[in-house]
Amino acid sequence: MGKLTIQEAEDLQKSGVLSKKAVEGLQEKGLVSTRTRSNKKYIKTANGNFVSPQLYFQGIGKDKYSNEMNELKQKFNSLISEYAITKNTK
Repeated sequence: MGKLTIQEAEDLQKSGVLSKKAVEGLQEKGLVSTRTRSNKKYIKTANGNFVSPQLYFQGIGKDKYSNEMNELKQKFNSLISEYAITKNTK
C-alpha cells in the first residue's frame, strides 16, 4: 500500500470522506506524506550554474550504514557546510 499525498488527503477531507482527526492519524502512522521544506547546499560551477553536491553509497539497498560510513557522511557534510552556500527550496 502506497502513501497518500497531502493533496489527496486534503481532497478526501474536503469531500467529507475523512475527518481532520483521521488525516492526522494517517500521518502519524506514516500512511500520508508530510510537507517538508529544507535548505539545500549549492556550489557554483565555473559557468555560474549552481549544483548540489551529494554523497551516495551505491548498492546499499536495505542494508545499514556502518560506523565508517556514518563517519564519512559527517565529514562530507562538514566539508559541504564549509564550501557550499544555502538556498531555500520551496
